[in-house]
Amino acid sequence: MRKKIAVYIFLALGIGIITFNLIDFKEYELTEYDKELISYFEEVVLNTEYDDNPKKVLKWTEKMNLFIIKDENLDSQVSIIKNTIDKINNLIKDDFKIQLVDKPSEMNSVIFLLDKEKTKILVPSFFDGIDEDFIGLADVEYDTETFEIKVVKIFIDINEPIELQEATILEEITQSIGIMNDSETYPNSIFYKNKHLDTIRKTDYSKLDKDIIRMLYNPKMKPGLNFEQAEKVIKEILEDK
Repeated sequence: MRKKIAVYIFLALGIGIITFNLIDFKEYELTEYDKELISYFEEVVLNTEYDDNPKKVLKWTEKMNLFIIKDENLDSQVSIIKNTIDKINNLIKDDFKIQLVDKPSEMNSVIFLLDKEKTKILVPSFFDGIDEDFIGLADVEYDTETFEIKVVKIFIDINEPIELQEATILEEITQSIGIMNDSETYPNSIFYKNKHLDTIRKTDYSKLDKDIIRMLYNPKMKPGLNFEQAEKVIKEILEDK
């Protein structure tokens, strides 16, 4: 009886080895679009517009509670903010969400719908070190050990035309979740650096923009990853599709 069992075991092992060898374990091959996605992720997520550049993944690990400060009735701007929040929340399958709050005590983020002078009165140091003209700005504070975003301040200049404000609101709120660099690569992206010079008004995401947001807030993408680590995670996510 023992000999028969041993024979069966060897037969099973042999069949298993043959079957294993017949299976084609091909590694996932990146498409041209996948390569563009990885490259653009490095450019806009792993870099920043300013000197403070950790070259790490920065992201929220808790809800972003956004409070609006304005000194007049700005229904159009508030509607644009709500629409932008919905766009981001609909793209993200992680626990992270942006939500508007009514009380300053509940906020960890604030958006100023004011002119520059009034914003300076409220936050005197907000525009320190910025010499260039700007319509909007997102100041992101993060934990330097965990690379988790903790506080965000956003400014939108309400003296600009509403069409320009709309494009700026979309860009700055999106940058405040951890996509903090501009790029000259894709004119149809909201992160396109020269859009104001080229009079491009982007009020919606490109496919690449959407996929960057999805990749950043995939549960596998952890804050603090460097580019090599983030690239590996992106490839894993693409393979699982």
